[in-house]
Amino acid sequence: MDEEKCQALIVDRERIAGLISKMLTGKLTPDTATDGVKAISKLRDELPRLMVVDVDVPGNGVRLAELVGISPKYRGIPIILTAANPSPDLVLRARNAGASSLLVKPFGPAELLRRVDAALSGVTMAAPPKAAAKAGEARDDVADPAKAPKEEEEEDPAAALKERVRSIEGLPSFPATHTQILELANSEDSSSDEIAEKIELDPGLLATVFKLVNSSYYGFSKKIDSIGLAVTLLGLEEIANMVMAAQVFEKLGSYEEGAGLDLMAFWRHSVGTGFIARAIAKKLQAETESAFLAGMLHDLGKIILDRYFSDYYASVFSVIQAEDKLIVEVEQDVLGVGHAEIGGVLAEEWKFSAAYLNSIMYHHDVRAVRRYQRLVCIVNLANTMCRRLEFGSSGDNQKPDFEEASLERFSLGEKGIQLLTEAAQEELENAESFLSALTT
Repeated sequence: MDEEKCQALIVDRERIAGLISKMLTGKLTPDTATDGVKAISKLRDELPRLMVVDVDVPGNGVRLAELVGISPKYRGIPIILTAANPSPDLVLRARNAGASSLLVKPFGPAELLRRVDAALSGVTMAAPPKAAAKAGEARDDVADPAKAPKEEEEEDPAAALKERVRSIEGLPSFPATHTQILELANSEDSSSDEIAEKIELDPGLLATVFKLVNSSYYGFSKKIDSIGLAVTLLGLEEIANMVMAAQVFEKLGSYEEGAGLDLMAFWRHSVGTGFIARAIAKKLQAETESAFLAGMLHDLGKIILDRYFSDYYASVFSVIQAEDKLIVEVEQDVLGVGHAEIGGVLAEEWKFSAAYLNSIMYHHDVRAVRRYQRLVCIVNLANTMCRRLEFGSSGDNQKPDFEEASLERFSLGEKGIQLLTEAAQEELENAESFLSALTT
């Protein structure tokens, strides 16, 4: 489709969308949607060259722009956001979401077409104004793409995705405590006292660690009330894993409104996968140090989609219920991006180790991984096994087959799978105990 007749998707109230469509007559071939979810549904059928989205549509126009920006399938579509009386804060949010410009309502055909030309030629919003700028100045400087310099170099897709995920509104930062503890745990010169001191600086984390240490999973006959003693008894690595689990759950463990992901069942599946991964690793004598956390963290991307893109993720669950498909397949079809990609970028942003990053990004695509292949295959096996044992929920009711690539990696046949399954079943009671301590 040439530029003179390229398609535009207008997302606004029906009457306003109709008016905008008339403004584009002779320039673009428009289609309309009255909310974000309907817009995503239309994107599944045909990709427009441009979108014009009101910030106040159901589903939140800024969130729609963020979702389009992080989707490999949709991210090349420029978006013009529209709003009446936008605040400087909205201007910044629009820029962070990757919008081409923020157009103030009401506007005329000439101004709309000028923004359309700028968006189609690749011009994006300028840097946000200084704090001292007035609201009107912010609107003029930032919302007008014609005043923004055009990029001379093509944007790196991987870097663009990372930047979009970093800019998701409300996304929590990860505490530095875990990184510091991991560094100490991996240092030959560190001591248990140094790690204990770091944990003691965070009373909430300290309390959670004590709950986990004294859970029935570890089975100590006497209550452990000294973090130094806990580190001595369990070792630096186990304590580091415990801190990581506690901090991830603290940041993403619970929230009031989501798309419909059963959080308790989700964490049951995640912790179960972690324990099964460790059991498999012990049997295979491979990656025993990293298996538990790699398994527990593998589905973090689902939390991001459910919590921050709830209106859109809800449409994923609607398709799953109607068509009884795997969630990973429906995510790609409906959203154009999957939880593994989102989780991988989050892991990098939170400075997780390369081992965990790879296990998160490739646990559904083990043939594509180039590093940490054994660990990724173990997580893939553990995830499938946990689903087949129906321990918790991964978001659908499917019992997938084991990946041939993972079975081949460890030369596993029917007997080998049975032995690993038996080892996994023995760990599920421990997983329940650990989860109980983590969530109470």
